[in-house]
Amino acid sequence: MRAMSKLLALALTATMQSAMAGAVFLDFEDLQTSAPMTTRYAAQGVNVTGSAWGATSANCEYPGGQLGQVSFTRPNSCGALWLVQDPTKPSTNTAKSLTLSLTDGFIDAMSFVYSGSVAFPNLQVHVFDAAGQELGLGLTGLTGTTCRDFLFCNWSQTMTLSFTGVARSVTFTAVDTTILLDDLRFTTPATTPGNLPEPASIALALGALGGLAWSRRRAAR
Repeated sequence: MRAMSKLLALALTATMQSAMAGAVFLDFEDLQTSAPMTTRYAAQGVNVTGSAWGATSANCEYPGGQLGQVSFTRPNSCGALWLVQDPTKPSTNTAKSLTLSLTDGFIDAMSFVYSGSVAFPNLQVHVFDAAGQELGLGLTGLTGTTCRDFLFCNWSQTMTLSFTGVARSVTFTAVDTTILLDDLRFTTPATTPGNLPEPASIALALGALGGLAWSRRRAAR
């Protein structure tokens, strides 16, 4: 019985650690205008630097009857993150980068979707720890697909970059103006304001607690 109690206690510890994990999800649906991204998501512990602009879809109508400012369409989406140095000027046709840094870091993997306005934007994605060391192998040479009615309309499946350790930042690099990013998802190592534990993890933790209580009642008999 003691062995069973120890096993249940270990299970509880593991599930509680999992339950403490939080999630940061950026879908950019809060954007009302296309503008540079700086501290917009600071409340979620996210800092955006480099050639990063919020993009509003020209296929969506905003307050006042105005349409969005960027030629993109995606089902059930009106906002995205644009890898561009300055959309008011012609493209530099050179590689530019944007970086998202999370104050609390992120673990295990991060995921996203993207759309490329040209066939070969050469999108590269790399994850780094707090010391600037790269984690995992990264994603390189990701291609795009040209569209007919919009600059951006063909979106990838969910792309996932897995790694070991605690990451602090992710950098996206591609030819200026040619990439939109959306639905960026990160798992943080601890619950922070605005980040909720995963429901499945909470259920596992409660199940482990129940099992431990049951085993102790049996032992008391």
